[in-house]
Amino acid sequence: MPYFSGQGRVYVGSRDALGRPLGLSYVGNVPELKVSLSVETLEHQESTSGQRLTDLQLIKTKKGEFSCTLEELIPVNLALGLYGTTFAQAAGTVTAEALPNPTTVGSLYLLSKQNVSAVVVKDSTAGTPKTLPAAQYSVNTKHGSLVINDKTAGGPYVEPFKVDYAYGVAQVTSMFTQPLPERWVRFEGLNTADGNSEVVIDLYRVAINPAKELSVITDELLKFELSGQVLADTLKPAAGDLGQFGKIVLL
Repeated sequence: MPYFSGQGRVYVGSRDALGRPLGLSYVGNVPELKVSLSVETLEHQESTSGQRLTDLQLIKTKKGEFSCTLEELIPVNLALGLYGTTFAQAAGTVTAEALPNPTTVGSLYLLSKQNVSAVVVKDSTAGTPKTLPAAQYSVNTKHGSLVINDKTAGGPYVEPFKVDYAYGVAQVTSMFTQPLPERWVRFEGLNTADGNSEVVIDLYRVAINPAKELSVITDELLKFELSGQVLADTLKPAAGDLGQFGKIVLL
């Protein structure tokens, strides 16, 4: 009987109305993947022999738990872990985005977009706004933020200051904009303890919990755990060859 030590690729995707998997997305390197099955039972003890022997055991519930460790900060993982929506920010321009009024010299002010360029800061003088010399403010172009360093030279200025800029493409994931995700999870793997023989594991319906934490500042590589409950797929027959929770195929 072969031993098992697995490696491979994990894919996650939505299901259609019939419970079939739609296009699955690769989640990158996964150093740990676990599936835990359990049952809750009801036991009956007889009351005739004087020994209260257990003479019957019934299964009340069947449950499955899923967990995996993700290492790659990519849109599909962020959308799952943050219950988020990911969209591609296209390049564009912004005109006259107002900063808070008044601004404080030395404070950081955020622009609505990131990956910015061609930043111009003007005041609100009626008719012909004054343009602040570029030396009077500092711009973090990738992060989309700026600091006003000087509000006196070339002034006086009428606030609020208004910013014109261009911005480039970016991947944006918002947090907690989606309901609890139910996903099809597939493992396409190798048994490295058995000559790299191949194995497929499908979990038909996994309700995924939000990521417990994102260790953003750390001396280690970022890792975050996804966990969830393996739910029964009642669209599949209980007596079918696929089962209602999932399957393992040894190849």
